[in-house]
Formats: sequence, C-alpha cells, structure tokens
Amino acid sequence: MESFGALLRRLRLAAGMTLEQLAAASGVSDRGIGDMERGVSRGPRVRTVEALADGLALDGEDRAALLAAARAGRTGTRRSGGRQSPPDFVGRADELARIAAWTAAGEIVVITGAPGFGKTSLALAAQGADQRIFVDLRGLDDAPLAPVDVLTALIRAADPAAKVLPRDVDEAASHWQALIRDRRAVVVLDNAIGEAQVRPALPAEGPAAVLITSRRTLGGLEGVRRLHLGPLPDGDAVALLAAIAGDREGLPAIASLCVNVPLALRIAATRLASMPEWTTGDLAARLSSHHLDALDQVKAAFTLSYQQLSDPARRLFRRLALVPGPSFGVDLAAVLAGEPADATEDLLDELVDLCLLQQEASGRLGFHDLLRAYAASALTDEEGDVAAIVERRDAWLLDATIEAGRAYEPGHDSAVPLAEAGPWLRAEAGNWLPVFTNTTDDGRVVDVAEALHWFSDTWSFWPHWEDVYSRSVQAARRLGDERLQAVHLGYLAWVYVICLAEPSRAVEYAREAVRLAGRLGDPSLIGWSNYYVAWALKQAGSPQDALPYARAAAEAMRRAGDREGLPNAVIMVATVLQDAGRDEEAETFLHGALGDLTDPAIAPPAHIALFMQISVRNILADISVAAGRWDEALDQIDAAAAAAAEMEYSPTRDMVTLSRRALILASLGRDEEARADLDALRELLEGAGDSIFGAPGAIRDRVSAAERLLSGSRAESDR
Repeated sequence: MESFGALLRRLRLAAGMTLEQLAAASGVSDRGIGDMERGVSRGPRVRTVEALADGLALDGEDRAALLAAARAGRTGTRRSGGRQSPPDFVGRADELARIAAWTAAGEIVVITGAPGFGKTSLALAAQGADQRIFVDLRGLDDAPLAPVDVLTALIRAADPAAKVLPRDVDEAASHWQALIRDRRAVVVLDNAIGEAQVRPALPAEGPAAVLITSRRTLGGLEGVRRLHLGPLPDGDAVALLAAIAGDREGLPAIASLCVNVPLALRIAATRLASMPEWTTGDLAARLSSHHLDALDQVKAAFTLSYQQLSDPARRLFRRLALVPGPSFGVDLAAVLAGEPADATEDLLDELVDLCLLQQEASGRLGFHDLLRAYAASALTDEEGDVAAIVERRDAWLLDATIEAGRAYEPGHDSAVPLAEAGPWLRAEAGNWLPVFTNTTDDGRVVDVAEALHWFSDTWSFWPHWEDVYSRSVQAARRLGDERLQAVHLGYLAWVYVICLAEPSRAVEYAREAVRLAGRLGDPSLIGWSNYYVAWALKQAGSPQDALPYARAAAEAMRRAGDREGLPNAVIMVATVLQDAGRDEEAETFLHGALGDLTDPAIAPPAHIALFMQISVRNILADISVAAGRWDEALDQIDAAAAAAAEMEYSPTRDMVTLSRRALILASLGRDEEARADLDALRELLEGAGDSIFGAPGAIRDRVSAAERLLSGSRAESDR
C-alpha cells in the first residue's frame, strides 16, 4: 500500500494545491501537512484526515484510500515499538544462526565488540521469537538508565496499559518477572554499562530470550552465552559496500582501508554513493592517507564525510552534540544552528544522506554515540566557548515547554495547537527535562511546572512527575510565595496519588496545602486543596474520612465559580459515595456533573470536559452493571467511546472502554458484538507490543469474565 505521506502529496499535487493552500482549505497547519508528507507523522487521527480530504475535495476511492493509508500508518507506528534493523543489513550469517538457536532456547546472550562493529544492528536483525522488546540503556551517556528505569521501560513496552509502577527495584523486578514469565519474546537490552544495570531485568524462568549489547564483557553475568564481534569477513564487508554504493570494481580495496568495520564501511559507501563523479580509486586515495588502527580508521571515515559538508551543515553537525537527550526534532536543531527551520531541514537531509545522523521511524533524528563524540570534539576544536549557544538552547526549550503545556490550560490561548502540543512534549521530554532539572531560576521552575499541570493528566504514567513537582514545591518555598506553595503541594499530592500510589504521602502534602489555602482565604485554592486530600484519603481506602473534604471542595469550587474545579469536585463526591456503597447518591451527583460538563455556560474547555465525561460515564456504567441494568450500562459506555473518539488517541483509554463494552455485550447475549470488541482489544494490545494475557488488572478481569460468558453461550448452543 502507498504510504499515507506519499499518497497525500500525490493527491495535493494532483489538485494543484500548495501546502499553504491546503492548510487554509483544511484547517490543518502547513507544518503539520509537511510532516505528514515527509513521513514524520505517519498515521494522523480520523478527524485530521477527514479535514484534509475535505480540503482536497476528495470523494469515493481517493477518500477511502487516504483514510485506509492513515489507518495503516497508525497500526504500523504502534507495531514498530522501537528501533529497526538497517534495511541494508548484510552478513553475520554464522552469528545470526547461533543467536537464533540460543533465542529459541530462551537463553541470555551477551554481544560485545568495539564501537562501530554493529552490535545493535546484529541484535535487531536476529529472529526467533513472536515479539521483540527493545530498550536503549544509554550506557555511554553521562547518566545511563538506572536499573529501576530499565525495568520501567521494559514493563511499559510489555504492558502499555500499566498505570502505576513500583519505584523500588525489587518490586519493579518482581512485576517484570511476572509479565515476562510465560511470554515468548526477545528482549534487547542495548548499550549496557555494567552487570548491575541489567541483572534485575534478566528473566528467572520461561521462554523469553535476552540479547545484551555492550562494549564491556559483563564478565560478572553467569550462565549466559557470549558472542564477541570482530570486523566483518571480507566477503560480507564488500557486500555491505555494494548494498549501499552499488556493485563496482575496487570495493575490496575500500573494505580493506575501512578495516572491515561496519560503521566505517557504511559511511564510506554512503560517501561514494553521494558523489557520482568519484571512482573507488578516488575514495581509496583519500582513505589511504590514514595508516591507522580500526577505531582511528572509523574516525577517518567520519572526517572524510565531515569535510564534504557545506559550512552550515558542518556547523549544525558540531552543535548537535549539545542536544541533551538521545534524539531531537527539526525545531531544536534550528535553534542550535541559528537558522530558520526550513533551511535547517535541508541541512539535516545533508547529514542523513551522509549517514552522519540516524533517522528514526518517527522522523526524529539522533547520533551514533561515536559520531556524537566526534561532533563534540569538533565543536571544542572549532568553536571553543559555546555558552551563548547553550543559553539559547535552554531558553528555547523551557519557553517551548511552557507554550506547549499551556495549550492544555483552560483560558489560555497557546500558539501551539492542542493536537501538536502533547506529541511535542512527549517526544522532547528527553531534552527539556534535563534543562528544567539543571536550571537555578526558581521562577522558571514554577512556570514550567505550572504550564505542565493539565497536560500531566494525559501522561500520568511518565516516571518523572515526582522530579518536576518536588522541584516546583522547593522553588515556591524559596520564593516565599504561599499561594504558589499551596498550588504545587496539590500537584505533588496528585503525583503520589496517581503516579506513585502512595496516598499516605499525598495526604501529608495536601493537608499542608489546605492549611496554606485557608490562611490565604482563596475559595478556588481551598477547593483544590480539599479535593486533593479527599482523593488521597479515598485511594487510601478511607471513603468516610474523604467525604467531608470532597463536599468542602465542591462547596468552595461552586463559591469560586471554578469551571474546571467544580465538576472535578462533584465527581470526587460521587466516587467517594460509590466507595462507601451509596450508589444511588453517587448516581445523582454524577448526572449533575454531566449536566455541568455539557452546559456551555459553565462547562470547562472542550478537551477537559470530554476527559471528565469519559470518567463519569465509565463510573455510571459500573454502577449500572452492579445493579444489573445492562442496557443502561451499554448506553453509558457507548457515549464514553463517542467522547473518546473526539480526543487525542490513547490506547489505554480504548482498552478500558473495549473491555467494559465486551463484558456488557456478552452479558446481554450479544455475542458477535462482544467477540468483535475482544478482537479489537487484542489487535490494540498486539499493536502496542502486548498480548491479551498481559493485560493488566481490571482490564484482564473484564476480558476473562466476558470470555467465560461467551464460552458458556457457545457450549449451550452446541448441546
């Protein structure tokens, strides 16, 4: 099937429209359309595609084809789940055969070798399991992943619907072991720094295999298979050159000069392919001036490509060493280059064409770690003091984070569309978080944390919210601002309720916020502070203690006329009543909340109102199920699904809705519809890198209950 980006571009050109004209006709930004056509955004949501189709005046087959290509792009993006083997990977047949045998037996394999010898590419090319889970351990970074963060990344990859994860290594390891025990998978732990980093992640039993890549031998790991990579055999080295530069005379000499090192071969071949006027003899002459060992020969290949860059591309390449995280987008590159985004895109294309940058399936870019080191060395040698560039980078990252976060903030007109803000914040978190963590400007810390507050609800499983809001509370205290302290203590309480499942800690922070809010006499602040106390007590299993705080929150929010706070507080009263077994009272409050959320005069902004409506309708569905009112439950869950379809895609939310609806349909005897929802849930889980057996908690319980009902129905019909 033609990719979504290629099809969109073809249809746009056929309509005789520029990017700007299609943007004006569809309401989709020209930058967003450009990202789609380049493959950066491979599967936009249905509403976006419909708007583009309307802008292009498409109907019939062309419209259907565009929708189908977007759907395929979304599925493909979820299924990829990480790094892919290079398309021109060749050779290593003996190593691949050994790895295949070991992974089939569920063994642990440690792949070692010098830099640039293709350890990661080999691990990604290895086959032999139903599923691959890939985690980059960032062993050469200043701050490699800690063992608990390795486990968190693995659990997220294996169980995308997981919400609260343990922060204790032993608890996280136990969770991971339970997930992987019966699963047939290859777990790739790339770029390990040492044994302690990977040991908690190694499966204690079961069919899963592990491939670990490292420059170190990791000799402290026992009972593992070991594979040390050297240079490629002569035939494989020549084949790699031919795969990139085409089959031509003189390739064996080039391979020899590159010492058969895969990374040097790849860069040399790319240089040859990009210079049609060069012969292999021209390239050999340039390489042969360096009589060096293998690692230095890799650097010589870098230098050869670096020298062929335009001056602006060289400057950008050097400055990309200042990217704080593992990957980056065009905008950050433009800030470092000091060039407009369009010009920077051309420079990035130049770097990608020469294999000096790697482009991910998402369209983001990054370095091989050797190339990052080379760029950093060139930056020091050629530019010296880069303090002004770093200051510009930091200011831009924090400003951009604030602006993107404010797209979610009620009553704030952000320059960033909501549909672009969330993806940017998630993708660039590896860059803005280090800058946020290192800044000493307390005002900036508070501004960033405040801007991220509403966005955080959409990404509650991110493991760094404790860092963000602990820092903002400390900053507010140093500033001596009691109102800011109360606000950010509430946010920190949310972290301990939702993200870390430590409600006792949350109660402590929320009660401090209540004391400060009471002293200030601000009704909205009083409402939110009481709301967080109620939430924490509810999660701690004390609904009777939570109820007075929830009622106080609703009363204060109503007095303050707080559009966002009041429905939240009313929903909190209802859920506390439900926990206390008072379902009828809870229903009354929930229907009242729905009225507030759909009344234009008092409703919060649409994205917040939709989020709350989904929560309310799911709770009402549960209450109806408990009462045996299955038709009412189905009406509520269908309405929740309709609201979810208008929001940014969330696999977790869709899994929750599908599992609930499947159970309700099975209970109503609508077996085919129930099976269709279970099939859709399986597809969603598989697309996110999971299986139905890995579904967590309540989702798994609902699926099991639905399947029991369907099995009973099938058995009854067979009699």
